[in-house]
Order: sequence, then structure tokens, then C-alpha cells
Amino acid sequence: MEVLILSKTHMNGGHCCIGGITGLGRYVRLLTSNGENQPENTEINPKQVWDIEFVERQNNVPPHVEDVLVTKKNLIGTIKEEVQISNFIRQKNIPIWRGTPDNLFDGLIQFTSSGSGYIDRSHIPEHSVGFWISDRNLTRNDYNGIRYRYPSQNGWRSLKFVGFEDPIDTIPAGTLIRVSLARWWKQNENAEERCFLQLSGWYDL
Repeated sequence: MEVLILSKTHMNGGHCCIGGITGLGRYVRLLTSNGENQPENTEINPKQVWDIEFVERQNNVPPHVEDVLVTKKNLIGTIKEEVQISNFIRQKNIPIWRGTPDNLFDGLIQFTSSGSGYIDRSHIPEHSVGFWISDRNLTRNDYNGIRYRYPSQNGWRSLKFVGFEDPIDTIPAGTLIRVSLARWWKQNENAEERCFLQLSGWYDL
């Protein structure tokens, strides 16, 4: 099955998360055949199209329902113009959230006092990835990693950038952005589990 690679994002332990979408418009996260995340030096990279054979990962934990195990792959080619990605998303009628970050994941995102978005076990969306077109510029703010801030009426919204691409100072309003939810995590044994909101890439319209 043809898979368009949309993002490659940093993870701990020398691994990365590879996100893509099939020709049928299905989100997939490409794990190795034994269920591990891809190594950072994987030959799979954004803007590539691969012919991939995969099997479903058993016991996926929502909202991370996109995980599949790659059993065979063959590179078809590389997309030269990012606008082709945007056109593909539109042609397949992939849902796109618009406006403020409060609209992401069907309004299920909560925000900390510092502006970081997250979900908890009380409200879990159908997917852990999606597309967003912001109605305002996102400005780079380096704090605890590379972040992009949105000036909300409810206070700043802060999205951590986890992609491998070189960061830019401003992501203009109207840009197609890919957002994702990190794996379940809790700060300590007494804390609740959360999936934090991330910015994993952007594409020219």
C-alpha cells in the first residue's frame, strides 16, 4: 500500500516517530516489525512515498490507534513540492481543524497554566494525529525545547515542536500544520496520565 510520509519526530532513546497517511486517507504510524519505534537513522523521511506492507499492531491504546508493524517496504519516490501534500489532504477530504488551538482534537484539549495542551483519560479523541490551519501567526519561543506560541484570548497556547526539520521564527497564519498527541505519560506515581499536544510539522499551501 502506498504511504505518504508526513512527519518524523524526536523520541527518547535514539528513536523517532514516523507518521504517514495511506492513499485511502488513513493515518498510520510506522513501527518496526517487532513493534518498536523506528531508529533516528531510519531511511524513511518526510515527503517520501513508500510502498509498504504492514500488519495491524495488536492492543493499540487509544488515542494512538494508528500504530502498524512494517513487514516490507520499497521507496517509490520523493515529493518535490510541499503543496502536493496540502493538495492530497484536500483531495481525500481529510478533516482539518481551523482557528485557535482550543479547537484541536474536537475541542477535547485542556491547557495547563503555562499554555501546554493535553488530554487525560476522561476525554479521549478518536485519533492521536490531525491537521490544523491556525488563524494567527505562531511565533517561536525557546523554553524547555523549541515551542510555538499562539496568542489566545484565554492566555498563550504553547505547542512543543518535535520534528527534525529546521525550525523557523514564525509559522504564518493559514499554514497547514500537523499536530499530534505524545504517548501517555505521568510526572510521578501520584499524577494523572496525560498525552501532551505537539507540533510535528507544517506544509506550504
